[in-house]
Amino acid sequence: MKKLACVISILAFACPHLFAALYENLETGMDKDQVLKALRQSKRIEGPPTDALLGRTGLNGVFKTKQPVGGQTFSLNFDYDPSGGLRGVVFYSRSKFKGAEYETRLKSAYKALLVGLTEKYGEPSNMPEWLPKDSLQEGRILYMHMWRVAPSVFLMSGLGNMGAMEGYFPVFRLSGPAGMPPKSKRDREELKREWAAIPEFPDLKEAELHIADAVRSMGTKKYEDAFECFQQAAELGSPRGYWGMAFLYDLGKYGVKRDKKKADELNRKAAAAAYAPSAMKYGDTWPDAARAVGLSPAEANEQLNRRKRAAEEGYASEQYNMGIMYQKGFGVQQDAAKAREWFQKAANQDDVQAKSVLKKLK
Repeated sequence: MKKLACVISILAFACPHLFAALYENLETGMDKDQVLKALRQSKRIEGPPTDALLGRTGLNGVFKTKQPVGGQTFSLNFDYDPSGGLRGVVFYSRSKFKGAEYETRLKSAYKALLVGLTEKYGEPSNMPEWLPKDSLQEGRILYMHMWRVAPSVFLMSGLGNMGAMEGYFPVFRLSGPAGMPPKSKRDREELKREWAAIPEFPDLKEAELHIADAVRSMGTKKYEDAFECFQQAAELGSPRGYWGMAFLYDLGKYGVKRDKKKADELNRKAAAAAYAPSAMKYGDTWPDAARAVGLSPAEANEQLNRRKRAAEEGYASEQYNMGIMYQKGFGVQQDAAKAREWFQKAANQDDVQAKSVLKKLK
């Protein structure tokens, strides 16, 4: 992996952070052997099956997080001071974006990371502006937001640039006292509103169009066309797309051959993304269903929160899903009024299933 230089100088302050706990069992001041030992003992980090690879590449980029943050997993990289002691752990997102996606998908991926970190650590201490593309040179990292997560541990999040071949990616760093990210002179509340306005799920906008096409095709019994539309929606990150494909495999009519095994596989994918109509097939409660499809408690909570945020961002499929959750008390406290509210929001966007549920409720 190409080595990235951090634009913000990392200052090796003496005593205050000498033994600061950074992540899992990692502490500042550890040598490389101690770092490797701590990584092997961690249950939240996944490494190579053997140490043969480490002899050729070292530790950087070989270990990765098992649990997502903002829907992304991260590779771990390690920063050592001149004496050889660990002073920071840098997490590179495994999702990479090309230059043409800088203001779209990259921006949304960073927003998702920011939301995930804010849920865990609260609001960042600073509120910067979005980095302009020409400020992030190849081989560099620029940090934007910062949190103080412990008396001698700071977290910073930002962007990295690995060049035209590999592209841009979100990144965050845990370390002792370090150089401060730049501050904006603009009003903090105004900047917060700008960050809040960035869509976290931009691909779902296109996915909704495919869902609508799928429903129309099903209405005219063009099931093969419907399957293709659901598939396109799934590829854009819509769990309702997986549910639709599973439904058609289970139905097995009009050109879509019945296949219970594939139906179960696709329902599990939708369930793993906290899509209630699929998840309820695997458990009476969301924690039970999450365990059944292989999610850890942290992953289950992350996925549930992502579905809530997607619904709040205004997508009909996600609003319908929240209606089901509140109607059944699945992942949330049962609440008929809130269920009706979410169904109505979806119905206002011409969602056929939401309209059908509302008729039954009336």
